[in-house]
Amino acid sequence: MEDEIKKKNMIKNIIFDWSGVLSNDLIPVYRASMLVFKKLGKEPISLEEYKREFTLPYMVFWNKYFPELTKEEEDKLFLKEINLVDEPKSFPNVKKILKFLKQKNIKLAILSSHPQEKLEKEIKDYKFQKFFLEINGSVHDKIETIIKIMKRNNFNPNETAYVGDMTHDIKAGKKAKVITIAVSWGYQPKEKLLKENPKFLINDLKELNKLIQ
Repeated sequence: MEDEIKKKNMIKNIIFDWSGVLSNDLIPVYRASMLVFKKLGKEPISLEEYKREFTLPYMVFWNKYFPELTKEEEDKLFLKEINLVDEPKSFPNVKKILKFLKQKNIKLAILSSHPQEKLEKEIKDYKFQKFFLEINGSVHDKIETIIKIMKRNNFNPNETAYVGDMTHDIKAGKKAKVITIAVSWGYQPKEKLLKENPKFLINDLKELNKLIQ
């Protein structure tokens, strides 16, 4: 069955989520979020509660704790605090995998809700700039942006995969009619991701090598 799927959907383009997929930034993002909680006069929540409650679009999470908070206010506060915490690192072997995909002429792009300014800095720090056609941060509506990326780059949705670590990523990819690939090492556990029926679920980024063969 998997062989049939791969023949039908030859992956030529990959759109990556950033946080929890390529960048191991859960702890810095959590710490920055808790600094925002403090600024807004609320006691921080535990990491376990954060992982359980955090969702996308991210304002669903923030408005659960701060109903009156606007997206503009949250973006401004979070950007300030994320620049004060420790810098994240990429997951192991990411650069090696991106290099392999590039050599195979797979077109790559980034789509993330991570602040654009911070996203560009991290990609530069990781020395990943040369791998991507586009770097799209500060994204709230991922469906719309996936479609725009495909239009700008003339991607065929049947040949395009979106790789994410949250149920919202799978839902967005399906609505944009692309191949959905969930990763098991990100912000949400694979048991939760499997309930959304992604086309593939991978436990190691190296598995992408097999999917494009």
